[in-house]
Order: sequence, then C-alpha cells, then structure tokens
Amino acid sequence: MRMTADRFMERGSSGGPEAARVSLSSPASLALVEGIPTLLFYEQCIREPTADIIRYGTVRDVHRDGSSVAFRFIEEGRFSRATLAEFEDRLDIWANRTHWAVKEAGIPSGMMERLIPTYDVVFSFAGANRTYVSEVASYLRDRRVRVFYDEYEQVNLWGRDLVEHFSTIYSQSGRYCVMFISAQYVESMWTRHERRTALERALMDPRDYILPARFDDTPVPGIRSTVHYMQLRERSPVDLAQTILRRLGRAVE
Repeated sequence: MRMTADRFMERGSSGGPEAARVSLSSPASLALVEGIPTLLFYEQCIREPTADIIRYGTVRDVHRDGSSVAFRFIEEGRFSRATLAEFEDRLDIWANRTHWAVKEAGIPSGMMERLIPTYDVVFSFAGANRTYVSEVASYLRDRRVRVFYDEYEQVNLWGRDLVEHFSTIYSQSGRYCVMFISAQYVESMWTRHERRTALERALMDPRDYILPARFDDTPVPGIRSTVHYMQLRERSPVDLAQTILRRLGRAVE
C-alpha cells in the first residue's frame, strides 16, 4: 500500500511526544509506527464499495518511495463507519481528509468491544461432518491461517446472539467461505442461516467468495450446479487444507 508523502503527518494531524519522534526525514524513526494499533479507512467523501469499512491492525515495512510512503497493512479486524463516528472526537481523527496521523492515545476499550475480527477463511459445515472439518482447520491454524471454526471461538461466542454474530461473520469477516456440503448440511437450521448470509455476500462481491466442497451430491439451494467444487469422497483433510493454502496464495510445504 502507499499514500502521497505530503499527507504523512501533515500539520495539525498528529500530536504528543511519540508523534514528535517520527519524521520522513529520519527513515529509522518510521519503525516507531510499526506494530502499534492502526486504523485504515477512506475519507468520508470517497464513493467506494468498501468506503464504510474501518480496518484495524498494524503496519509493517514503512518506508519512503519517491513521492510516496509505502507500507504493508496487517488486518486484524474491522469497525463500521458508525462506530468510528461515535468515537471520532475521543480519537481526534479527521475523517474528511486522507492523511496519516500519529496520536498519543490508544483505541478506546468501548470501541474495541465492537471490533469485527477478520479471517482468511470461514467454515460453514454440519456437525455430522465435524471430524473431517476439524482436521482441515487444525492443519491451517498450525500454518498461521486465520480460520473461523466454531471450536476455536467458544470464549468469543459465549453470551453472544449467534444469529446476529454469524450474520456478521459470514457477510463481512472472511476472505473466503468454504462450504462443506452434505445431506446434513442442507437440513441444518444453522447452516441454512450461514449459507443464506454467505450467498448474499457473494451476490455483492465481484470476487469468488464461496468455495464449495462436497461430501455427496445433495443439491444446495442458491448454489448452481455449474459452480466448480472440490469432491471430498477421496480427498483427505490435509489435501483439502493444502488446496485452501494455494488459493490463499500461501506456500505448501
């Protein structure tokens, strides 16, 4: 990612002793902004499909590249634009102008409670197929892939309204949704909700979001027969996990 250098910590946008130590004229000082909580978003006047998404994470490899500042952004979650507006005064953020600011204060705890985590892949499956899916999830997690798999989320799910939370997960949180299709999958109330939410996201997303994988040939409402899928009858969990790694652009050992 990159932005024009003249917008980096422009006058009045930053403050505090930490910000005073950071300067484009001192390349070594740019490392000070790496690893600290960061919000990345479009200014309010931008009309983009993702304009209302506030990304939360950290920056890495910050450096000057000609007239620009280049960096990598490691996303950990997202906020809505409405959440940002609620905490805008406390954050002292200019939401109507593109710029890079360094602030002394951290992200308010009340705002962090509304963070929507992001995942490389979210799994939608029936309980009857858990043994297979669990092995896929374990293989991916061991290789630092961010996976939404319900057994990994028990603390986070405790006390939540699952209908509302799963709507957020399957509509916003994943880069891909792997749908493990079986007769039990089609019959389950919860997977029906997950599937409908994922299909709504797929309708709005120009990229291929749903990656179907089949245990059998059960028809699935909303999934066309012309969509290519992975056949699991003779494919091991490790084989499928490695295929997912490749789809994510990761190296396979």
